[in-house]
Amino acid sequence: MHNNKGVQSAMNQYDHYIQTMDVDSIALLFTPNGDLGTMAHGRDSIRKFLDKFKNFKVLSQTSTTDSIKSTSDSAIQKGIYHQTVVIPVNDTVSVKGEYTATWVWLHNKGWHLKKMETNPIK
Repeated sequence: MHNNKGVQSAMNQYDHYIQTMDVDSIALLFTPNGDLGTMAHGRDSIRKFLDKFKNFKVLSQTSTTDSIKSTSDSAIQKGIYHQTVVIPVNDTVSVKGEYTATWVWLHNKGWHLKKMETNPIK
């Protein structure tokens, strides 16, 4: 779906991959030169960065969309995310923040993340 519904569907898939900590699928949802904030550039780097969290158990991951501004082959989606995670010391933490997802349409491959930026809020 080469429209805002397609962008939302791709974001729902991203949330699912985060919930299941499917590191390979998360990385593949990015463009080959995509950015996960300033922490990782490119799929291999994103995969390696996320591997550091393999001992974390994501109990829930949800996002709500405040806006999607799109052109023919790109979209900027902004919203709020909520995540509840069991960290390795057996403590449960809940985080909330704002996100900005920059999506690009890859012909025959659909929407992919060029950049995902998050900013925790209290």
